[in-house]
This record gives sequence, C-alpha cells and structure tokens, in this order.
Amino acid sequence: MAEFFVIRGYRRRGIGTQIAREVWMRFPGPWEVRVMQSNVSACRFWERAISGFLGRAIQPIGIEKGEGCRNLFSFESGSAA
Repeated sequence: MAEFFVIRGYRRRGIGTQIAREVWMRFPGPWEVRVMQSNVSACRFWERAISGFLGRAIQPIGIEKGEGCRNLFSFESGSAA
C-alpha cells in the first residue's frame, strides 16, 4: 500500500484506525509505515493506531532519504492478530 488518507470530515471517528487494523489482520506479516516527520498529527495517529493494534507501545525511528525526513514504524502484524 503506497498511501493511506482519511478525508478531513471523517477523521477522529475511529474510521482510519479500524481500516488499518482490518488491513493488518487480512495481510499478516512484516509492515513498515513511513510518515513525514513534519506531519505531526499523522505521526501521532500512526503511533496510537499501531500501538493499539499490537497491545504495546511502539516508537518510530527517524530516517533520512531523498524525499526528506520520515518516521518509520516497523512491526509484525501476525503477532497481534
């Protein structure tokens, strides 16, 4: 999956979290979620969504590539499903 976006009017209703959980459960295995560090609200969303899915806290690591600074969340979905 290359992009994940929730239209502004549907945010803060749990829709994005629920869809992400369904995708992770349907496709178990290793996952990487990369988020622009400058997108603070998206970084918070992914940290909450992934931590809630795994049942434990997860912290991103910072990476720098040609497209700029990103936070990388890396996890295994099969261990939580």
